[in-house]
Amino acid sequence: MIRNAQDMVKALKRSTFSGVILYEGPSMIDGAPIVVIANRIATGSNNEKTGAMVQTFIIRTDMHPLDALKTGADESVCGSCNARPAKDGFCYVNVGQSVASVYGAYQRGRYARPGIDYDRAMLADLFEGALFRLGSYGDPAAAPFEAWEAPVSKAKARNGYTHQWRRFPAFAAICMASCDTEADHIEAKAQGWRTFRIRLASDPIHPREIACPASKEAGAKTVCASCRACGGTRAKAKADIAIIAHGPTARRYELFRARIAA
Repeated sequence: MIRNAQDMVKALKRSTFSGVILYEGPSMIDGAPIVVIANRIATGSNNEKTGAMVQTFIIRTDMHPLDALKTGADESVCGSCNARPAKDGFCYVNVGQSVASVYGAYQRGRYARPGIDYDRAMLADLFEGALFRLGSYGDPAAAPFEAWEAPVSKAKARNGYTHQWRRFPAFAAICMASCDTEADHIEAKAQGWRTFRIRLASDPIHPREIACPASKEAGAKTVCASCRACGGTRAKAKADIAIIAHGPTARRYELFRARIAA
């Protein structure tokens, strides 16, 4: 068993493991079996918008992510998110690529298991000084809040978003409330959350809200790894963040807004 962060980093660099399992157990959303996997620990991410961050994936353990998506069983890891494909939503994650790859590696035993392959007590040190992304796929609140505490406790910064903000208030400390409408934003603010709101170009920016600095509308001045604003109430930043729906799913968001306005 690996007992210290230095040895785990060496094992990751040697490709003994592709990452580590942070949690494996029932979903806090519906009780189905899920796993939380962290990768890109020793190498960083090549995501152009986020920059080099540790990535985490929350997936079902009992079925392929594409099957979960097609059947609606992804609710276990995404909750009632309006962006889910089962709702004809506007999710931008390409599940058939990165998420499917992570699931395949999990099936092959490529991720270190706590209590078997490594000592969980070294998690805080493993991610010390890291830029940590909660939920590259899946909602962080699908796992217990306690599963995230050690990994983010010594991280330099983190970003995370949850659509489950009505159910799991503890996550306000480390995640932004994902808001799909102005009404969501108002409700989440009343409950003490910082918010990340998707909007139409015609929607106004609210007081104490700024355009995402990594977005096209803000001139893509930075990346998430440098901005570090989306870390909940514990982040140094205090403003709320908004972004215009963009990319290949922007039209789906427009249709969503039209549906709820009808």
